[in-house]
Amino acid sequence: MIVRKRYNLGELIAQCDPNTPMPEAFQEWEQAPMAGTEQAITRYALDVIAQAIRVWESREQALEWFQGRVSALDDERPADLLGTQEGCRRIAEVLCKIEHGDFS
Repeated sequence: MIVRKRYNLGELIAQCDPNTPMPEAFQEWEQAPMAGTEQAITRYALDVIAQAIRVWESREQALEWFQGRVSALDDERPADLLGTQEGCRRIAEVLCKIEHGDFS
C-alpha cells in the first residue's frame, strides 16, 4: 500500500515563489471582461461551500466531502460540479437532505 503525504493549503503556498511571473495566458484571462455567468457561478459555488461547512460543522470535513465520490450525485465528486449553476443546485439538494437526516 502506498502512503501518500497529505498537504494542507499553507504547506503548498509555502512552496510557491511569489516572484514568479504570471504566464501570459493567465494574464490575458485576468484582463478579459466577465461575460456575466462567471459572477453567478462564483456566487452559487460560494453559497454551496458555505452550506457544506454549516452542514458538516467543520470546514475541513466539508472540504473532504467535496473531494469524495457521493452516491447521491451519481458517484461524482461535489468539487467537480462546482463550476456550473446546475451542479451547485445538485450539491445544495444533497446537502439539504443530509442536514435533515436523509442519507439516501
